[in-house]
Amino acid sequence: MPRIALVAASLIALAAVPAPALATSGDVSATQAYVRANYALVSSAHAKIPAAEAILQALLQRVRSECPKAAAGSPQDTDSEALTFELVGEMRLAATRPNAPAVEAFARTVARLHWSNAGLNNAVRAYAAQLRRQAKLAIPDACAEVRAWAASGFRTLPEGTRRFNRALPEYVAMGFVPKRLIAPFVTPAQRGVLRRTRQFEEDISEVEAFAVETWGSIMDALLLNP
Repeated sequence: MPRIALVAASLIALAAVPAPALATSGDVSATQAYVRANYALVSSAHAKIPAAEAILQALLQRVRSECPKAAAGSPQDTDSEALTFELVGEMRLAATRPNAPAVEAFARTVARLHWSNAGLNNAVRAYAAQLRRQAKLAIPDACAEVRAWAASGFRTLPEGTRRFNRALPEYVAMGFVPKRLIAPFVTPAQRGVLRRTRQFEEDISEVEAFAVETWGSIMDALLLNP
């Protein structure tokens, strides 16, 4: 009976311990470092919102001055879809390129972190790797690609468009928190940082939503069918 009582008391005490305290010190310290690094990445992108907006407006003006109506008379087919995808990629890469130093700093930090949860390790490292690849991709030239397509009589999709679209199968945004996996290791002190990070992410998302209007203006300037 005394043993049973001791076991029961131990289980009750264990249940009362907050989840982060049950994690290893390495898990908690890795989470703290990751939350800080992710915040630094997102806050950098947030601070550069005006620069991103200026870059997109400059791209629109360049298309209007250098290659207006370059796709006039073009069909709406798989090639036009590929060029549209490339244009979206160009806009995203150009707008986020000022964040390249922050991306590199984030990736270096993530490379040093380790959790006892293999799924969490894989998730954050895969995100950091894809974000870094994205930051190093060469930004395409919509004017050059559309003019090359037009020069072929709209019969041959430029090889540069094919290469770019293969290299960027899926865009990744600034900031990533695998909530379910990382939640057991988050301390109360970090929740405020995560809230501020989410607010910055929402602001960035609003800017990206407004960028759709700029995309439409560029498509109209090119006379490119999506």
